[in-house]
Amino acid sequence: MGKHIIVVHGYLLSGTGSNIYSCNLAMQWKKQGHAITVFCQDPQAGTYEWVDEFFTSEASWPKDPPAPGKVRVLVPDIAGLLPVYVYDEYEGYTVKTIPNCTDEEIERHISMTSKAIRKAVDMWGCDKVLTNHALLSPVNAKRALEGTGIPFDIKIHGSALIFVVDPHPQYKKYAIEAIKKCNRIIAGTRHTVSQVMGSFAQEKDDLDLEKKLVIVPPGMDPTVFSLCKSIDSNITAFLEVIGKHIAKEGNGRRAADIQFPKISNSSENIHQKLVDLGKSYNQRVVDADLPTRLPKFAADEPVITYFGKFLNTKGVGEILLSFPAIVKAVPKARLLLIGFGTFREHLEAMIHGLTTGDITLFKAAAHSKDENGKTFLDSNIDIDKYFRKLEPSEASRIIVTGCLNHSELGLILPLASIGVVASKASEAFGMVAVEAMSAGVLPLCVYHSGLIDVLDQTKEKEPELEALMHLEVESGGDFGVAAGASFMEAFKPKVMKALAHLYPATDEGKKKLSVSEKIRAVAEAIWSWDGICQRLVEL
Repeated sequence: MGKHIIVVHGYLLSGTGSNIYSCNLAMQWKKQGHAITVFCQDPQAGTYEWVDEFFTSEASWPKDPPAPGKVRVLVPDIAGLLPVYVYDEYEGYTVKTIPNCTDEEIERHISMTSKAIRKAVDMWGCDKVLTNHALLSPVNAKRALEGTGIPFDIKIHGSALIFVVDPHPQYKKYAIEAIKKCNRIIAGTRHTVSQVMGSFAQEKDDLDLEKKLVIVPPGMDPTVFSLCKSIDSNITAFLEVIGKHIAKEGNGRRAADIQFPKISNSSENIHQKLVDLGKSYNQRVVDADLPTRLPKFAADEPVITYFGKFLNTKGVGEILLSFPAIVKAVPKARLLLIGFGTFREHLEAMIHGLTTGDITLFKAAAHSKDENGKTFLDSNIDIDKYFRKLEPSEASRIIVTGCLNHSELGLILPLASIGVVASKASEAFGMVAVEAMSAGVLPLCVYHSGLIDVLDQTKEKEPELEALMHLEVESGGDFGVAAGASFMEAFKPKVMKALAHLYPATDEGKKKLSVSEKIRAVAEAIWSWDGICQRLVEL
C-alpha cells in the first residue's frame, strides 16, 4: 500500500549532489505508487515533467493530500534568505553561508520552514519524512513533527559536516537536536559513517549513533543512463532537447561574448575577475552556442569526459592539463567537459591559453588563489612540464557544454569511452562513477573517501573491471586527500591502458560494446533506484 512521504530539501531540485538525490527519490517513489510532498526552494520546480503539483504560496495549498503516484512540490516562504554551506548564486534569493547568518536569521529560517511543514502534516497527514543534510532541514522537520509521532530520517551528504559543523561547532547544536529525535541516519558509504562518527565523537553515545546509522547507497536510474545504440540517433535527440532548452533559457554562455582579462604576468591574481566573468551569463543552463560547436562524433574517436561541478576540489584543471599529452598520443581522442561552477571561466581561460599558446594566461587562471587561498590547479604542479600549444585540430577536440539536466546528460554521456572522477577532496559517494557505468562508460576513479565503496563493490563482481577503473593517486595536495601532482603522473598511463583494453587492434568496436554491457550490468545490479527506494521506505 502506498504511503504519503514528505521530503525536506532546502535547495534546488536540479544540478548535482543532494539536489538530484531528492529528485530521484521523488521520481522513484512516484513510480512505486507513493504520494510525495517535497519541500524545497526551487522556483522552477513546476516546470519539471515529474512534478504534478507546484505551489509557492500556502494560501493556494489544496485541502487534500497528493494522490498516490503523484508528486506535490511546495516552496515555503523563507523571507528571501537562503542559508547555504558553500556560497553560490541562487536567482531570487539573498544567499549567505550559515556561518555568515545571524542567530536571528537562522532561527527565523527554522521557524518559517517548520511551521510550513507542520501545516502540511496537519492538513494532509504523513507516514514518513526524509530530510537532507545535517543542517538545517533535519531540525526544521524535528520541530515541525513534535507531538505527532511521525518518524523522520536524516540523509547525510557530507557538505554540511565538512563546511559548517566541523569548522564551526557552534552550529552543531541544530544537528544534535534533530539527531536525538530522528529514526535513522542514512549514510551512503562507510566513509560517510566515519564522517558522522567523527563530527559527533563526543556525543555519539548520547545520540545512539551506532544504532541509528545505516548504510544505504544512493542510486541511479538505468532508464536515464543507458547504452548508446546509435551515435547519430543520440546526437540528433541531444540537439533536439538542448534546442528546446536554449529556446526557453537562452541566456547561457556564448563564447563570442567572453573577453578574458588582460594580464601582465602569470603571478597576477585574476580569480575574482574570472568569477565575475562567470556571472555574466546563466551558468545553470546549457551553453547557448553549443549546437554550433558540437562536433560530429565517430565510433573510432575515444571520448574522455568529466561531468559535475567545475570546482577546484574536483581535479578538472588536472584533467585538462593532461589532455595535450593524451591527444598527441591518440590524435582522435576528444575531451568532453560537462558542468558549471565557480571555476568555469578559469577552465575556459586555460583552454584559451592552450589554444593560443598563452602560457601566461594559463598559469594565472590555474594558480590564482581564491578567498580560501586555494587554486584551481594544485599549487605545486609544474605547468611548464605539461603545457604545450595545441594545434587547431587538437584544440577543436575539447568541448565544454555548460550545465545539462539529466535527460540531456543521458543522451551524450553514453558516447564517451572513459569518465574521469579525479576529486582531490573527500566525496560522500561516487555517484558520477555509477551514472557513467550505467551508461556503459568506463570510469577512471581515484580511490579515497566515499569513492572507495564504488570501486570495492565493483571489485566483488568484476575484479578485472575494477583494476581498469582504479586510479591510484598519492594522498596530500592542496586539499590533503588526493595530490594533483600525483594524478598528473598517473592519469595519462591509465588512460592509455584503458583505451588499449577498449579498442584492441582490428576489433571493430566489439570489445568496447562488451565492456559497456558488463559495466552497466554491475551498476544495475548494485545501484538501481528501485531497490534502494524500497529499502528507504522500510527503514
